[in-house]
Amino acid sequence: MSSSLLNSSAPIVLGAIPGIVIWSYSVGGAVLAIGLIALRDDWSRARGFDKLLLLGPLFYAAPLAAFGTEHFTLTDIVASLIPAWIPWHRLLTYVVGACFIAAALSLVTRIQARLAASLLALTFLLFVLLMDVPAWAQDPRDRFALTLALRQVAFSGGALALAASLVPREQERRARILATIARYFVAIPVLVFGVQQLMHGDHVPGVPLNRLTPDYVYGHGIWTYLTGLVYVLASAFLVAGRRTRAAASWLGLTVLLVVLVVYVPIAVVERASLGNGLNYMADTLMFCGVVLLLAGAMPREEWQRASSPRSLQPEG
Repeated sequence: MSSSLLNSSAPIVLGAIPGIVIWSYSVGGAVLAIGLIALRDDWSRARGFDKLLLLGPLFYAAPLAAFGTEHFTLTDIVASLIPAWIPWHRLLTYVVGACFIAAALSLVTRIQARLAASLLALTFLLFVLLMDVPAWAQDPRDRFALTLALRQVAFSGGALALAASLVPREQERRARILATIARYFVAIPVLVFGVQQLMHGDHVPGVPLNRLTPDYVYGHGIWTYLTGLVYVLASAFLVAGRRTRAAASWLGLTVLLVVLVVYVPIAVVERASLGNGLNYMADTLMFCGVVLLLAGAMPREEWQRASSPRSLQPEG
């Protein structure tokens, strides 16, 4: 009887979720599934934190594909974000959406992944310069506008870190330069986010956007304060260039924990909403991917080299 009740209620639950939400979940979930299949062999060989770092491209790509899907399901809303002086808003919205989905597939299948990562880094940097910085400049006291700008900087840094990790070994100097730039692109937002979370513990953790942590989240504000503390400590190591791989790895693990205990419940409760449900979870999961990609581009410590038979990614 319980089985028949479950089967009969499933269509009702799905019917209550708008098609635009289902499309984003479906495309993002498909990219995640393809990525999990593609990394099976590497997963079996990896040890310790290397297993976690393998998930970086997946955590970055799946939300990217979901956001790319929104360029087709919410075209007018996305097009309205483009500055007025840029022509062909709808066409650009479609092109960027298609490129996001294609890039996401490239990252998880590793087909032209370095090219895709490089173009993503440039794209997000252009978003910062053309949209986010001008929006923040209108009211520099708006911390949420600053958060959005720094989030895009971090997204650029994550893609740049992946590109650095895929540079051929004979171009080690180039890889090191790219990885260093990526480190600052991620470390500075992490530092600012950490301070913001310690000052505003009632808001959501991870990427401190304009939403209060719901009462139904177990632990409530403790996650924001804990995340803020880890952010400040980890960013200190990243800015100083000390134990960067370990700092980024622990930071990524922290953000993943926040996704599981804070944003998955939000996504379940707000399952029929893109803006209040999926986007919050996807945004923070993508930020987790950013940090893990940075960790993968950072050089191993001597003890890590000695304990690891082979590096899974070229060192940055």
